[in-house]
Amino acid sequence: MAGPQEVVAKVEEALAIAARCSSDETSGNYEGLHQELQDLGELAQRSCEAHADYRAVVGKLRAGTVLSPQEMTTLRLLLVGDADYYLKYDEEFDRCKSDLAKILGEIERLKQGEFSCDGLMHLSVLCREAASLLLPTQHYLESRERVRKFEESTRGAIDPDTARALATIIEGMVA
Repeated sequence: MAGPQEVVAKVEEALAIAARCSSDETSGNYEGLHQELQDLGELAQRSCEAHADYRAVVGKLRAGTVLSPQEMTTLRLLLVGDADYYLKYDEEFDRCKSDLAKILGEIERLKQGEFSCDGLMHLSVLCREAASLLLPTQHYLESRERVRKFEESTRGAIDPDTARALATIIEGMVA
């Protein structure tokens, strides 16, 4: 389990690389930042899972015992906590949708003309830009769907089959 010092050290490393990206804008620096942020995110996720009292929740789920409000909060955090936080960035989702609509509008205008080599290159770039906007858009929508499914499956009493499935999912996550 990563301790707070390890997380702080990793945050400092990521921020140092980000500062290097600002002062020296190279693809290599940004690639390093990308990797460092991925590593930091994974460390934070593992640390959160290690701090959550998942054993008590798993035990109660397997026994068919009703979870307390605190245990339900832990269950939610473990299963959809990342999605909950991601959904707080709905303005980013709106920006991506707006930017995507602009690009698709430009593609629509391009189709009215002749596809010369220059036009085809422009179309190629627009398609790559649109595709890059789809990733965060899809992630937002998948997160929203995960949260909705979690809320539906935990509304009221959790049936024994769902409880066992949730316990297995949690055990697999923290293994």
